[in-house]
Amino acid sequence: MSKLPLSRKIAYGSGGLALNFINMLISQWLLRLYVPDLDGALVAPALFSAIFIIGRVVDGVLDPLVGYISDHTRSRWGRRIPFIAIFLIPTAVVTTLMWMPPVPGERSLWNAAALFALVQGYFIFWTLLANPYMSLIPQLSPDPKDRVDITTIQALFIMAGTLLSAVIGNIKNAFGWTGLGLVAGCVTVAAFLPTLALIREKPTTGLPREENYLRPGAVMSWLAETVKNRPFRHLLAATSLYWFSLNLVIILIPYWVERIAGRGDAEVVLVMVPFLLSNIVFFFIFNGVSKRTGKKPVFLFTLGGSACAILLLLLAGVAPVENMLYTQISMAVFGIPAAGFMMLPYALLADVVDHDETMTGKRREAIYYGVQAIFQKVSIGVSIAVASSLMFVGGDGAIHRNGTEAHRRRGGAVGAGGLCFVSGIRFE
Repeated sequence: MSKLPLSRKIAYGSGGLALNFINMLISQWLLRLYVPDLDGALVAPALFSAIFIIGRVVDGVLDPLVGYISDHTRSRWGRRIPFIAIFLIPTAVVTTLMWMPPVPGERSLWNAAALFALVQGYFIFWTLLANPYMSLIPQLSPDPKDRVDITTIQALFIMAGTLLSAVIGNIKNAFGWTGLGLVAGCVTVAAFLPTLALIREKPTTGLPREENYLRPGAVMSWLAETVKNRPFRHLLAATSLYWFSLNLVIILIPYWVERIAGRGDAEVVLVMVPFLLSNIVFFFIFNGVSKRTGKKPVFLFTLGGSACAILLLLLAGVAPVENMLYTQISMAVFGIPAAGFMMLPYALLADVVDHDETMTGKRREAIYYGVQAIFQKVSIGVSIAVASSLMFVGGDGAIHRNGTEAHRRRGGAVGAGGLCFVSGIRFE
């Protein structure tokens, strides 16, 4: 079995930089731009939440459809690369414009209308870009160890995106929200260019395709076969709960640094660096361990360890340690199991795709990534809506410490729940 060259692993993995940086940027800072508090909100908090929920619904409908169409695409460039080439620039443009409200500094229907249009465009274009990109993993190599290497390298780029996101406060302070949007657009383009330059798919023009494959019945049949896959259902439940919990923590960090630790936006990086350092060290450890023991035991540790680490935040203000230092320690501990989650789920999903091919005789990478993306994005979207409500608990119109505390309790509880679902994962 031939090994994938390191250069191609790196070229593919580079896309993870934009995937995570933009996700962190939207999760941590878009709410802060449009709803810094009730008095300064550019868009009403309830309307902000509704716009994101609608976007997630649109995204949820589109994800499996894009996956289905990508699986059936026939071209001399393959099934995935054409999507990346066509939709990269539009995705970057929409991502940039989200940070440029038409009426800055005041609440306005123009802000709400622009945000609605841009959020829907954001979800649509990122789906058209990211679903085919992620679906390349099983195609790049059939070797399980190669796949762990691919997702480990991708995870390193994901952590580079997290590191870049840790200085978002500094970028915003230096260049403003417009400058931050321009950085986001440039990062999006730069991250995917190596994939376009070095990754080549086999032509698919000669492959057979089902007749009338775009009829609704054919799409629904593929979706039904996907959710019948038992290992996929258990993986889906575990990752969805984890994403909900993880995103609550991500949203929490800037507010936590300000309200609990008593520091400014520029010091968010001091909380994220310990998390990132733990991540980077344990990427390599988990890579080696998973090749020896298999991916499932490491993934179980990831979920259980993360649940315990998130719960450590409940002791901030109670433990005999200064709040900022305690937060840094807690995030360093959380970074250990979180490293496993950054690298293993997509390698596991590639195995699920192989299992599906054994059972059905069909090769359907993208629809699996599309269905998983529905639940992942809905989990993230619901976490944003929950966070934007909980942050105002007990605050009389301002983001309040009580709201922050309610927020973190729920994040820890959901993280613990993920372990209950993953215990049922079985691979044939």
